[in-house]
Amino acid sequence: MTDPDLETRNELERIRRVADQLCTAHAVMRDRFKRRAFGPDLAILLLSTWLTALAFVDPRFHQWLVPLQIDARLWIGLIGVLTFCLTLVQLQTDWRRRSEAHGRSFSMYSEVKREAGYLLASSEGIVAREFQRVADRYDMASDVGTGIPERDFLKLKRRHKLKVEISKLLDARPGASIALTKLRLILRDNSPWRRP
Repeated sequence: MTDPDLETRNELERIRRVADQLCTAHAVMRDRFKRRAFGPDLAILLLSTWLTALAFVDPRFHQWLVPLQIDARLWIGLIGVLTFCLTLVQLQTDWRRRSEAHGRSFSMYSEVKREAGYLLASSEGIVAREFQRVADRYDMASDVGTGIPERDFLKLKRRHKLKVEISKLLDARPGASIALTKLRLILRDNSPWRRP
């Protein structure tokens, strides 16, 4: 017969570990989509400013605003079409909304991780009601939050595990180079002489 308190503690540790891993995954996805959204946003802003400048300045100044002596009307049309195409790309990819969705999932999982950590660190036993509250929040984050694409899951899991391992090594050697520590771990784990 198993001890229910031990089972509860093991399940809470599992929830905390998975929530921690999902925090890393969602943070990476949030930042990835935010970076992708930045380029088209900036390009549209700059092209719109250029287009506005061409539309409102005296035609005598077009020589400074139009490259390679192209006809100003043609250049205005090209910039307009390029701006429109970038806007369509933005609408179709919706990188900003996807970044925000992963940010919300990150927040939900970080709350679960924090609360599970508090319960595990408590000197008193884990109260069933408190455990259920954390488990329900974890389930809600899984149900409501944005999912991790299957093709990215293993890479993100690897990234999280590598981050945790580097963090442990930095605890022992805080002056160590992160890049060299990461390289050392990659070489260690991919050595043909190392037994699995």
